[in-house]
Amino acid sequence: MAATIFKASAVSSLEFGVVNETSIVVTNYSRNVTAKKVEVLDADGDVVAVAFTGKSAEITVDGYVNGSISLNIAAIASLSNDTSSYGVTGGTVLINSISESTGQGEFTKVSISMTQYSETLA
Repeated sequence: MAATIFKASAVSSLEFGVVNETSIVVTNYSRNVTAKKVEVLDADGDVVAVAFTGKSAEITVDGYVNGSISLNIAAIASLSNDTSSYGVTGGTVLINSISESTGQGEFTKVSISMTQYSETLA
């Protein structure tokens, strides 16, 4: 059942919950956008120029297996959750690792680690 949410006008755009991915009931979705920082120092060791390059995002999806997962390592992933914020938009999401676990009396869990590159790769 969907949550009933009450909000003040000051938080009218507040987001709640996550979007499930294909064959995964998502319990956690995280996306960390980073870039390489290159600095130029002068003779006194003061920074006189800074360049940010190589923007990418590290993405982790954790959840429960709901059907058949057809993902593979080193393959392109298409996600329903946000991949278009904080300076890295579109591009290509590649799967780094997939971890699956289960135990007696438990549901099967999966954790998927991915990298989103700002360029479209093929």
